[in-house]
Amino acid sequence: MSGPARKDRATRQSEGPAIYTIAELADAFSITHRTLRFYEDKGMLRPRRVGNKRLYTNRDRVRLRIILDGKQVGLTLREIQEYLDTYDLRDGSYDHLRRALDKVHHQRHLLQQRRSAIEKSLAELARVEQIIEGMLAEPQDPDGRGDII
Repeated sequence: MSGPARKDRATRQSEGPAIYTIAELADAFSITHRTLRFYEDKGMLRPRRVGNKRLYTNRDRVRLRIILDGKQVGLTLREIQEYLDTYDLRDGSYDHLRRALDKVHHQRHLLQQRRSAIEKSLAELARVEQIIEGMLAEPQDPDGRGDII
């Protein structure tokens, strides 16, 4: 970004929350416009509409980061939506905050379990890799008659 575009972004940020067009937000996260519209259709993003334009705020940008990070670690859209619901702690009531904290604890526990399973799988793959590499390092029997070269 250079020249007028950079100045325009800086001006918008200094005047309050930054506003992003669909193209700017898609480019910032290397995703398609269709992906943003999909998350909007699911109610996960709520851009403001001005005519045919979608205008995204910093809040939408943070929510998109949460969505993409959730997808990266294998969460379902439902799980991500539940997490986003905890991110929107608007009423601040004790019961609501307690439920949000319980959801965060539960999700953290699930992710730790997944990480443990992934670490076990990686260790097993490393073991199999060593076995295969060892087999490849042994002299080969080219015609299968049992006579090693």
